[in-house]
Amino acid sequence: MKKFDKILDTISIITTIIFFLAVIVMVLVQAFGIITLNGALTVAVSDAIAESASMVSALTAVISIILAYIRGQMKQV
Repeated sequence: MKKFDKILDTISIITTIIFFLAVIVMVLVQAFGIITLNGALTVAVSDAIAESASMVSALTAVISIILAYIRGQMKQV
């Protein structure tokens, strides 16, 4: 069980980093699009990244809930 916990922990860290990097890229490109008055660029980058970033975020959330359950942090009061 410790090995499974460690694997999930590593996947959680990796997916969190991927999510933050995707959001940082999206925000920076959108800011550039706003500064250059390029609305098509801001919409295109949002369409390209938002769905994938949301799926990675959801995966991270599910893994975090599983980890909390395994570690005993989700006890009923």
